[in-house]
Amino acid sequence: MKSYDIGALRRRVVGDDGCGCHEPVAARQVAERTAKKVAPYPASNTEPIVMSAGKGSKCQPFLIVQKDAARFAACNALAEEIGPLNTPKKAFRLLMDAIGDEVNEVFGIVTLDLHLRMKSIAETGRGEPAAVMAPIVPTLQAALIDGAYAVILTHVHPSGIKAEPSQADKDTTKAFAKAFETVNVILLDHVIVGGDVKKRSYFSFAEAGLL
Repeated sequence: MKSYDIGALRRRVVGDDGCGCHEPVAARQVAERTAKKVAPYPASNTEPIVMSAGKGSKCQPFLIVQKDAARFAACNALAEEIGPLNTPKKAFRLLMDAIGDEVNEVFGIVTLDLHLRMKSIAETGRGEPAAVMAPIVPTLQAALIDGAYAVILTHVHPSGIKAEPSQADKDTTKAFAKAFETVNVILLDHVIVGGDVKKRSYFSFAEAGLL
């Protein structure tokens, strides 16, 4: 059973500039050069006055992301049974249960923690039986909101035949690889699930050496 090569992926994402836990050297040097050009505020020797106050009486931060408790409990129970999603087959086992008897193409993401354990499963694109949009921005948002260390892209092909990637799937995967690299999140795999509810099959981009 082939495992994901986290070391290689981490080197690809982080590069030679840092370890991933701190800002890259290049970014820090740019910030330092910029800071030298900007005069401090206030532009005098007078100490600034810092005023503090309590929370607003009515206008307070109100955008809250919540997980569906029942669905999370069910997925989490299965994820605990499977363990770390460190192989495509383990990811496929989780996705088979999550997909069920889906009849439309669906695109989504599984977010993972540092130990490759599932944090969440999110659907970011829903289409028709033969097509679906793979939106980059909502998918990146789902990963960042959940504080993902790594992610697995998911795509359902409910065609009843063996899972195989189209050229569009390959192009989409390359675009996502670049997008996740910019936010320093590891794109572990893109798993396409095909077949039907009686006999599922999967295609792993990582397993095929296409990621």
